Amino acid sequence: MKDTLTKLLHTFHGISLEELSRAPLMNRTDEKFAFRLAELPDILEVIRPFYDVLNIEGKVIFDYTSQYFDNEYYRFFNDHHRSLPHRYKVRIRTYIDSNASFLEVKEKIKGRTDKKRIAIEGFTDTFTGEHAEFLRKRLKEDLNLHPVMINSYRRITLVNKTSEERLTIDFDVTNGSLDSPVHKEQTLSQVVIAELKQPKLNRNSPFYQLMKNRRIHPFRISKFCFGMMDLYDQYVLKSNRFKAKRLFIHKLNTK
Repeated sequence: MKDTLTKLLHTFHGISLEELSRAPLMNRTDEKFAFRLAELPDILEVIRPFYDVLNIEGKVIFDYTSQYFDNEYYRFFNDHHRSLPHRYKVRIRTYIDSNASFLEVKEKIKGRTDKKRIAIEGFTDTFTGEHAEFLRKRLKEDLNLHPVMINSYRRITLVNKTSEERLTIDFDVTNGSLDSPVHKEQTLSQVVIAELKQPKLNRNSPFYQLMKNRRIHPFRISKFCFGMMDLYDQYVLKSNRFKAKRLFIHKLNTK
């Protein structure tokens, strides 16, 4: 699939990292969609006239890996499970192709996402110095954070040709830990997670309209939460409120 997608994406107009900054969207609204990986080539063909693709020296599909953190009570996961309007994610994201890593805090506030990050050398078990201070400032308290999960995936980044809008398309998602990078359960391995990022929701977006026409509805999904459920059983993490989401993903995997 990667080769097929690469060939198709090379027919898009490519933009550089500098040009990508026209839609930074660190503070934004997000709308996510989930669909089968087999549908992705057709979807890309349809939206090609409306989007440019990030292209760095001919590379249009990029590899990411992230290390997620939580406290001993799995507070961040549980806040997602309870759908709290104000919640956080803490992770170290590594861009494999450039070997650059960032400590990131994503704060969700009543439907908006505010992301802040600072450079870090790579994955770690503990935070000290400026990284500990960064977390303290962003989380507004001291939390005893420890690594809980690692995920890896491939990403395509598209930017709307005429408006401030970015579309990220993630696929080949795998979950695990440093000791076991690929866990036996891989719920999202055949699923695409597309995320439409805008200053405010605009349903006239070409991608949004395509999803509507294909009857692919917005779907709140977190790679973090699904990865945690792959790694930890029901005796560790309460996940009953995610039952409908898990059933939906299961249906995608069995079509």
